[in-house]
Amino acid sequence: MPSPAGIITMQSLPHQRAKVVSFLHRKPKLLIIGHARHGKDTLAEKIRDRMDLAFTSSSVFVGQECIWPTWGRDRYHTFEEMFADRVNHRKTWADLISAYNTPDKTRTARTMLERGYDMYVGMRKRDEFNACREVRLFDCVIWVDARQRKPLESKDSMELIIYDAELHCDNHGPEKDLDSFVCKLQNLFHSKGYCVGPDAEWH
Repeated sequence: MPSPAGIITMQSLPHQRAKVVSFLHRKPKLLIIGHARHGKDTLAEKIRDRMDLAFTSSSVFVGQECIWPTWGRDRYHTFEEMFADRVNHRKTWADLISAYNTPDKTRTARTMLERGYDMYVGMRKRDEFNACREVRLFDCVIWVDARQRKPLESKDSMELIIYDAELHCDNHGPEKDLDSFVCKLQNLFHSKGYCVGPDAEWH
């Protein structure tokens, strides 16, 4: 599938290892965005396994951080029960998360990074994204796209768009294409001096 004009895809990157200009001696901080069920968590898991970057579900994180202590524990026997029922309370979850991120719109993302995670997966709100971008909280934003085989969320649910990301992951092909994307991504980060393990072999 052709990518929208102006979007950098991993396919457009050169197929040779770039010379490392300088070493940053730290892991990259990544934001992975896209519509529901388009493969964001799958990509994050592959990045975690390949580059040793820490990752947890953002839904689980905010559920434990703000939903359970302020609302869930009075209504459910366990966190797992509340989490499984979240589909029936999307607005409540959204309102509680918005309150948690007020007035500091970077709070969820910043707290995740401070807790040792390297990836935030699933940001949806424009004001939170703009606040994080303003303080340069993330080194790279990746959009995962599977629009040809999965539905899109409404604009009320997903406020971000593909042009908010520096890199575009086309997730319409077989799983090996995701593996190839992650391999190239690792080499890209390695060339920039990030700690993501040794150079990956091209597939």
